[in-house]
Amino acid sequence: MSLPTLLETARKLILSPLVLDIEFLGTKVRAHLPKGYTLDIYYNATLQKYSYTIIKQNKRIMGWDNAPHHKHVKTYPHHFHTLDGEITQSKMKGSPTEDITTILRETKKTLQL
Repeated sequence: MSLPTLLETARKLILSPLVLDIEFLGTKVRAHLPKGYTLDIYYNATLQKYSYTIIKQNKRIMGWDNAPHHKHVKTYPHHFHTLDGEITQSKMKGSPTEDITTILRETKKTLQL
């Protein structure tokens, strides 16, 4: 993640009442959430690759990314891995600072389950 993107994403995360704390892991920001969940936000500006993943007990619960392996999805290469393990369309644009609002809203819904 570029430093400005990393810092802006981290700032938006820490301002959210949902986020307990954050840590920086190279090109990724990890947000620690209630109930043992974490949110990993990875972004590589050079390659234009991203992955936003909600994790619990080292298992992906759901997430968004643009890995080019689901060509059947209308929003290809952007796609969403649902709670049920399905691959569907994604609203993400591939910019963490723009996508963070949607990520946090969907994460909040997930934690209320």
